[in-house]
Order: sequence, then C-alpha cells, then structure tokens
Amino acid sequence: MSARSVQRVAVIGGGISGLAAAYRLRELAVEQSLPVEVTVLERAPRAGGCVETLQRDGFTMETGAETLLADKPAIVSVLRRLGLEHELAPTRPEFKGSRVLRNGRLVPLPPGVMLFAPSRPAALVTSGLFSLRGLARMAMEPFVPVRRSSEDESLASFVTRRLGREVLERLAQPLIGGIYSADPQRLSMQAALPRFVELEQRYGSLVRALTSSDQAHRSATLTSVRGGLGTIVDRFVHELSGRVILNQGVLALQRHCDSSGTRSWVLSLADGSTLTADAVICATPLHEGARLLRTVQPHLSELLGSIAYNSIATINLAFDEAAARRLPRSYGLVVPFVEGRRITALTIVSQKYADRAPQGSVLLRVFIGGALQANLLDFDDQTLVRAARDEIRDLLGISANPLLTTVRRWPHRLPEYALGHRERIAQIEREASALPCFALAGAALQGVGVPDCVQSGERAADSMLAALFPAGSDVHVKAS
Repeated sequence: MSARSVQRVAVIGGGISGLAAAYRLRELAVEQSLPVEVTVLERAPRAGGCVETLQRDGFTMETGAETLLADKPAIVSVLRRLGLEHELAPTRPEFKGSRVLRNGRLVPLPPGVMLFAPSRPAALVTSGLFSLRGLARMAMEPFVPVRRSSEDESLASFVTRRLGREVLERLAQPLIGGIYSADPQRLSMQAALPRFVELEQRYGSLVRALTSSDQAHRSATLTSVRGGLGTIVDRFVHELSGRVILNQGVLALQRHCDSSGTRSWVLSLADGSTLTADAVICATPLHEGARLLRTVQPHLSELLGSIAYNSIATINLAFDEAAARRLPRSYGLVVPFVEGRRITALTIVSQKYADRAPQGSVLLRVFIGGALQANLLDFDDQTLVRAARDEIRDLLGISANPLLTTVRRWPHRLPEYALGHRERIAQIEREASALPCFALAGAALQGVGVPDCVQSGERAADSMLAALFPAGSDVHVKAS
C-alpha cells in the first residue's frame, strides 16, 4: 500500500469521545488491514476532557466524571478491549445510598426511588422527606391522566403533573441536577429521560410501571475503575501510540481541492502550521465546533452554537478521619435548590469507593454551580473553598482545616438537553452528514455519561470508515 493511498483522519478534541473514536479507527484499521492514519489534536496539556484523575499524597481524586453505568454495552466492550474489564471498582457495600437535605437536616433517600419516581411507595411515608400534603399528592399519581400531546415536555412540568411540586423540588431537581446541572424548567424529558415518558405511555402511571414485575428490578449498576477513571484515558493514550498531540488547538477548518480534483480538509493549527486530512471527526463541545465550521457551513455552525452548555466547579477536600465523626453512612448527599445553600451535592468519596484515601483519612468532593447557581462561579477559587468548608461544617460537623484541597472549574462543558434538544440534534446530524467525510461526537449528542461518550465516538469512527472505504471500492470496511 503506497503512502499516497493512506487515508488520514483528524480527530479534533482529545476527550473521551475523541479518544474512543481514534481507538476505534485504529482497531478496525489493524483488524481489517485498512490504510488509515489517525491524529488526535487536543488543545489542552492533557487528554481526557472532563475525565481527570489526580493522585496526590495517597488520595485518588476525580475532578470531573467519577462513575460509570456498568451495564451500558459500549463501556463494557471498550473496557474489555482495553484490558480493563478486571479493573472495575464497585461501590463499597458497607455504605448505602445518599442523603437529601430537607430543612437543614439530612434525610436518607427512600429505598426504591428511581431518580424521582417511587417503586416502593410505602417507603416514602416514613422517609421524613415529604409533608403529608406532598404524600397525598403522590398517592394520586396512578389516577393522573396520561399526557396525549407528542410535544416535548420539561422535567419540571412532567414531575409536577404526575407527582406534585414537592417531588420536583425535593427529589427530581437535585438528583437530575447532579447529572445534567440543568434547570428543570428547561430540561427536556424526551431527550434526557425518555424512559419515563415511555413508562407513562405504556402503563398510564409511573407507580404502576415501577412496581410491575418487568420493571421492578431494573436499576443501574454504578462502578468506577481502580486508580480512577483517568486509568481509561491513560490506556487510550497508550494504545494510540503517540497519535495524540497535546497543546495543539485547531483554529479553523477549510475544504481544499488540489489540481487533480482531490478534495480534503485543511486544519489551521494554533502553532501556525496546517494539517491536511481526508476525514475529520469533531469531538469538541458543540460551541467550539460552531466556531470551526463558521465559514464551511454557516447554517450548521449556527445550529451547533444554539446548544447551551452549563458550568460547574468541583472541590476535593481531604480531612483527618478524627475530624469527621458525624459522616452519614452513605455515599454522599444532594442539596435541593430550595434549601438556599451554596453547594448542589457532596460525595463522600472514601465511603463510595475503596482505596481513594489513605487509612485514617476521608475524602470529600463538593459540587458548586450549574444552571441554577451559575453566579457562584464568578467568585475566585479561595471564595469557593470557603463556601464549601462552611457547608461542610454546617452539614457534616467538620470544622478542622483540610489536609489538602483542589479546585477544578468546568466552564461551559456540560451540555443542556433543553426542550426540543432531540429535534435540534437530529437536524444537526443530518446537516453534518451532508459534509463530506465529517462527523461529530460528544456529550451533547446522545448522552452525557462516559459510556454515552464512548458510544458517540465509536459511531463517528464507524461512519468515517464507511465514507472513506465504501462498499465496492478496492478496500472497504467489513461488517463488524
């Protein structure tokens, strides 16, 4: 195979989606003897995007994503192929569930609650989380008529309509907010939580659905990886054998046609050089893709720019175990917006996963910001740490100085699945597919979790190989 026949694929963005896309391209190229050369361009000094694990003084600290849904096929498959299937770190069984703050008091999350819907209604009565009026409203859920409109509905509207406002404020907003950091008045049920829409349509009631025999035992399995999720990033980078270029942003994209009529992509790079590629996978946040495509496809650029992103900060704080005697025996707590606090959630990391803190120490992680408290991120890091410590003192009784702290900001990195998101993404994907040898990948498309990002990257890789090596050509992709 001559060097001129090699198909060059540039992956813009070295987050999980970009790395998964590049790894998939490399795998198939090796397995099927395809002449493909992959280059990942990452503007930051490290790969991984919103997956970052810090190792310091015996503590293993996640600054971004910390958990995998282990039953999602994409992550199961890629961990096996990376040789990490035996490195899964399940949650510690001696601790259970989460706490919810109500009127300044930590209340256990009732058993059988799936995000906001009860599968064991009786457990809610004694939970202490709801008023008698709120419980009475929830009891009416099986008699609430099914919504007949096919138009999108917000999380706030859906939950209030079926279960009442207390469930929205005390469960749905803080629990779903921990996933999407979104405003429930804007968050799309069809895009973010389609299963609940389907359950309402199929069963006529969420309570009936979740107490039925075929739904009762469906719950997600949460896990991590030994050494933190950064282990996955490290393995991707290792397997890609020097094809990940750091500190190299892409300033612009252009289509080019040479004298022979061959068309390609030209990438203008931050160091002043250019890179020519036969195909491009854009695995950046969509607002960055909008900038790159402004002159190539203005309407697609406008669509990409219409997807809003929210911001959060995470703060890891380590303490001596002797200073943390009042910790609840749980994985953490969530804080409803109506409580008027300055944090949205707190993970007791050392109780959630083993080997995250040295013996005799505890590790906490605090979340600040999101759509409902975006203004808090205007403060500097010292102010955020003070706010976190004040809340930790009030809620957990820890007044000692931390052994260490880390602050990580994620500005405009969490895509908001707003009303109409599914239709906008469908239109974006149609217009992107009309561009020759171009694909998008990332958290804004089909899910925000790490497994979803892996799947998005792999789908983009498969589509690029199909475009570069169509059936009937001298070299083509075999079905896998």
